[in-house]
Amino acid sequence: MNNSNLYSSMFTRKSTREFEQTPLNSETMEQINAFLAEITPLVPEAKCTYKIVGANEVKCLALPKALHYLLIFGEEHPLRNTNAGFMFQHFELFLNSLGLAARYLNSKPKNNASDFIIGMAFGKPVNYAPRTIDDFDRKIVAEIAQGTDSRLEAVRFAPSGINKQPWYFIVDNGAIHSYYKKKLDGLMGLAYNMTSFDIGLALCHLAVATEQEGKTFDFQIRKEEDVPTSPKNFIYVGTGEK
Repeated sequence: MNNSNLYSSMFTRKSTREFEQTPLNSETMEQINAFLAEITPLVPEAKCTYKIVGANEVKCLALPKALHYLLIFGEEHPLRNTNAGFMFQHFELFLNSLGLAARYLNSKPKNNASDFIIGMAFGKPVNYAPRTIDDFDRKIVAEIAQGTDSRLEAVRFAPSGINKQPWYFIVDNGAIHSYYKKKLDGLMGLAYNMTSFDIGLALCHLAVATEQEGKTFDFQIRKEEDVPTSPKNFIYVGTGEK
């Protein structure tokens, strides 16, 4: 997969609840399976797996009527959700590059697997229209980061649950230290517990932006005493280097 296609998808991607009711053809499904098999994890030790199923194997309140669903699972690990977000945001960008769309769901497999993380509906959207930059509702870079780095513009466009963008980045001589807010403020903090997944989505955008510059994205988890102090109510995740 050409990284440029993933990069451009960050600025046009759009989730949807309305999918055409025609299954994707075998050629497209082969492309999808080949891409999924080659995704590089952020944290190899945080093992994640997936399964593509139909609607009959998924349960969810207000389940979008799609013909294809991706169920994501992971072994117990402190960065399990973050690794899953990183890996499968690559997949969402890939789908967008094919003219397809997806939507992350608080769905569950009908067998109630204990290692389940999150689901995703995907397929060909009804009335597909890529977003423009002006269509995105996102915080400005100064609200999500300290310091200047061109890659942060791509990070700014990452999706997040209820669009809260619960992340912060500190630029440090070419490295970018990442942090996330463990709990949202107010009632949202009681209802939403996937901020550790959301930071993985943002780190995917950081990685793709790094590779777009012709550099290799290297993610390291440093000792907390070796990185800038976390902003109040934020947790250090790791450091992206190039």
